[in-house]
Amino acid sequence: METILSWLALLIGLGAVAYAWKLQQELQVANRRLDRYNRTLFDANDEIRKLREDVAADLAGLRAEVRLPKGVQAVFDPKMTVREAIAIHPQAEQILAAFHLGGCDSCAVAPDDTLASICQENGRDLAQVLQNLNLLVDAASTPHNGHTPTVKVPNVEVSF
Repeated sequence: METILSWLALLIGLGAVAYAWKLQQELQVANRRLDRYNRTLFDANDEIRKLREDVAADLAGLRAEVRLPKGVQAVFDPKMTVREAIAIHPQAEQILAAFHLGGCDSCAVAPDDTLASICQENGRDLAQVLQNLNLLVDAASTPHNGHTPTVKVPNVEVSF
């Protein structure tokens, strides 16, 4: 009787080991699937982020075009976003950097912030920033023998 119980206990133990092994195999398969789904989700999120950035850039470009009715040059205004200002004139980024509004890690600004908000947050004179940005438009609107001029904007003096 003891031998039968010993064999029965051994068979139950072997069955438990086999069942545990089977569960371990299923767990490994589930983990591989989960990893694959996570990679796919990460890739999809990355693609969505890139698409959002592209849409924001396109929207800023369209807003800049709307500000440019036929024959009229754009004028930078306080409600304009940084992205729109750069879409109107690429050198706007240099003007903003001269005021320490973007251009480096310590004075970075969000591209969807308005010119008014970044000036207020960073303690800069909005009127002076807009005046310098509008120099870009004034310089670009003067005739230049059929070629596009490179605008040389005077250095900006900022006192703290």
